Amino acid sequence: MINIKKLERVLLDIQDANYKKNAVELQKRNNEIPFFCMVEDSWKKCKKDDLSEKEVWIKNTEPGSEIDIETCLYVTDDVQRAQNARNRGFAVLIYLHDGNKEMNFTGFRYLIEGFEDADYDYFNWVYTREKGMPWMIGETERIVLREMVPEDTDALYALYEDKSVVEFMEDLPENKEEEREYIRDYIDKVYNFFGFGMWLAEHKESGEIIGRVGFQNCEEDWTAELGFLIKPEYQGQGYAYEACSLAMEYMWGEHPEYHLMARCMQGNKKAVALCEKLGISYVII
Repeated sequence: MINIKKLERVLLDIQDANYKKNAVELQKRNNEIPFFCMVEDSWKKCKKDDLSEKEVWIKNTEPGSEIDIETCLYVTDDVQRAQNARNRGFAVLIYLHDGNKEMNFTGFRYLIEGFEDADYDYFNWVYTREKGMPWMIGETERIVLREMVPEDTDALYALYEDKSVVEFMEDLPENKEEEREYIRDYIDKVYNFFGFGMWLAEHKESGEIIGRVGFQNCEEDWTAELGFLIKPEYQGQGYAYEACSLAMEYMWGEHPEYHLMARCMQGNKKAVALCEKLGISYVII
């Protein structure tokens, strides 16, 4: 089971004097979430017991509380401060403006030019990406639907052990390292670019990966194709319908511009029956 944490605090450490108005507006829009912390000229040494080897100098706006590096996102407009924060273990977001255009932020993947549309969901998304954790798509009483990460490689191969699951789809490569590298590339070029992809269905009680469900971008404009695979021992118990319903709800909410459809191979009666139950359009190929 992958350990997934949520962002608890955003630390704003920005040197540009012109950012104040944006930062104030940012806090006003998020005043129901007590996670924003202004970092200024006063510094306090904070240490977390389970992170004793990591020390960070940070202004603490709540006397007596501690900064947990593992649950913070550090936002700065200074390259040296950004590098120092990353070296200490922080997830880092760069704030770009006219005053730091000459700085070289190579190596930092996430940058923002203003806070007008920034909210907790955006900051949590950056934090999740920086920490290499999977994004949560949705959950029911029985399963969690989430992105895959390289650490899921062994679980994926266990999912594909029964070759009946690849009767109507492509199998995994023989080399696990090849698949692990593919997942890294998939996160960067599919999840990050499209905002969706093929996800994993994880059983809540056991933590076992019981299936793959999600959508792939099609060549046709604004069309996403449903794909699904459920481990044989979990078939016939409603898990496919449950996971696909979660995937469709996510797409309707986050990507309403897409037309959702499925392609079912000739003879795959189970897939056709599931598509009809889901109410999703499909074609037989």
